[in-house]
Amino acid sequence: MLLRYPDIFFDFKCLCGGCEDNCCQMGWDIEIDEDTYTYYKGLGTELGRRLCENIYEEDGALYMGQPEGCPFMDGEGLCSVQLECGAEHISEICREHPRFYEWFGDVKEAGLGLCCEEVCRLVMEHEKPILFTEREIDEAADELEFDRELFREVRKLRDRLIDIAQDRGMSISQRMMILAYSTEDIADAVFDRDVKRLAQLSGMLAIDGFRMEIVIHSQQDRHSAPERAMRMLCSIFERMEYMGTLGEIFAKCKGMTDKLEQCRDSFEKAYAPYEHELENILVYFIWRYFIKCTRDLSAAEHIFSALICTAAVRVMFMAEFCERGELPDGKRRQWLVKEFSKEIEYDSDNMDIIYEEIQEGRADLMMLGGLFG
Repeated sequence: MLLRYPDIFFDFKCLCGGCEDNCCQMGWDIEIDEDTYTYYKGLGTELGRRLCENIYEEDGALYMGQPEGCPFMDGEGLCSVQLECGAEHISEICREHPRFYEWFGDVKEAGLGLCCEEVCRLVMEHEKPILFTEREIDEAADELEFDRELFREVRKLRDRLIDIAQDRGMSISQRMMILAYSTEDIADAVFDRDVKRLAQLSGMLAIDGFRMEIVIHSQQDRHSAPERAMRMLCSIFERMEYMGTLGEIFAKCKGMTDKLEQCRDSFEKAYAPYEHELENILVYFIWRYFIKCTRDLSAAEHIFSALICTAAVRVMFMAEFCERGELPDGKRRQWLVKEFSKEIEYDSDNMDIIYEEIQEGRADLMMLGGLFG
């Protein structure tokens, strides 16, 4: 098996009890894999008995119920199962979170989810462009079917999209507009499984002159006032359901569009040294989700949602800047991104709202050009 991953992948270490937003306290019901459950049943200890009592079956899957947080977390925020039995005997999802994987035959891709505060720190403090590498691992090939030719071209095109996202010769806004204006052609080619056209598009997008031509065209084609674009973006996120305060933030943004536009220039000047944060967030969404169109053929949804989510993060930063008169510090920005990922990216119902807006044509990315500078 060939493993592909971002260069920060092996830098991640769980903060355990030092985490301010411990995932073991979220109240999520955690899926327990069969091997782990079999081990628990065979323990013959008080811990094993308590573990099995907390596990239930639903729709053929096993879960550990923990409405008030994991009952096996000790007073110091550490896992008593791991302390007593070893890390190899906690459930697979507990062992791997917040890592994620995709499998395509003898290729396995990996990454780190932004729902974790330590991942947000790693991603947002990484000032150089994120690099991707690969190495061989001792793991059997996945047997799920997929179109190998399409996968090859989608992967090459994703490399090109990431290259555009990391092109620091342009502003982050210009890079986002190149991606937005390229999406329709990419989506059509993916849907038709036209690998030749995908190769052509990848080649064209590699040409600096072609990229600049798109930027010039997009600036001439601007047909939306920034205030209208801001209201449209906020209205998407205002419709979602939240556990925390993120909904209030977007509702507030929608009511202060004039003020946001007035402070745009001063915000961009203050945020310029940290623009790599948005770049890395955009790269994260492209790396993680675009490859899925190999199977679901939904290229437009994966590119546009990456742009929408990156733009939304930028709006949150700008709103706090306008309210406070200064840029929120790095820890606060990381907190906002972590909450955004938890509440939206990791909530399938909320992400479905974004996908529906894209599919119905209501989330007009060309209109959002008013936000992109």
